[in-house]
Amino acid sequence: MFSRAYRLVNLLSLDVALGAMITALFFSKQLLAPVRVYGIAALGLTVWVIYTTDRLMDVRHLTEPAFSERHRFHQKYSKPLWVAVAVAVLIVCVLIIFIRPSVIVGGLILAPVILIYLLLQKKLPIKELTVAVLYTLGVLLPAWPESWQLIVPATGLIAQLFLIALTNLLLFAWFECDVDSKMGQASLATRLGKIVVSTLLIVLFVVGISLNFVAMISNPISWIFLLMWFVLIGLFIFHSYFEEYERYRLWGDAIFFLPLIGLV
Repeated sequence: MFSRAYRLVNLLSLDVALGAMITALFFSKQLLAPVRVYGIAALGLTVWVIYTTDRLMDVRHLTEPAFSERHRFHQKYSKPLWVAVAVAVLIVCVLIIFIRPSVIVGGLILAPVILIYLLLQKKLPIKELTVAVLYTLGVLLPAWPESWQLIVPATGLIAQLFLIALTNLLLFAWFECDVDSKMGQASLATRLGKIVVSTLLIVLFVVGISLNFVAMISNPISWIFLLMWFVLIGLFIFHSYFEEYERYRLWGDAIFFLPLIGLV
């Protein structure tokens, strides 16, 4: 029962939105930034809108059933999902009234960039890099401190968040290379091949773990990110198991729940 329920949560990208909210709260604690529930809620809804719109745009021109379960789900329920996206956007517009001014300014800067991404996603040479940058900036937005000086001690954590987000996206693209090719979806894996992306993932694992050990010298809380790296490495090593039933999606998205440990 639980596995089916969580599968639905994952198909709807609700876990992605929740993970972004948890990570934002984690960084707000590290950066000593004032947190407003409205900003965290707006972040969660915005992330959900982006991910859902991305999927809906992937399937909007398909005339036959999609190859992946995720795309078939969005294909089947496209109309109610588009309505839900519209409602979510309206709620975000209302929440903006209660958000800190500095967050509003940052959001207004990010908004057109996100719109451009959604319109040009199929033409972007490195889609995963763009999404990783947007995700990192979006998560940091409601957690942004009043002083730039507070950013310096957390640069190691921020760099790891970006690298983990990028590795996560590349790992998903690596898993879904064949399906994306059949559906005509562009990714770094479909462009360069799985072997090249495998090498890139190994490089990212080495860089990420190395950076983590360096960061732990000045900020011990970095061990939480080390757990995230271990999960991603496990997905890569035991790929045959995690490829079945798209388990890699469940575990890969769930790693962003781990910063919850830092909130206890």
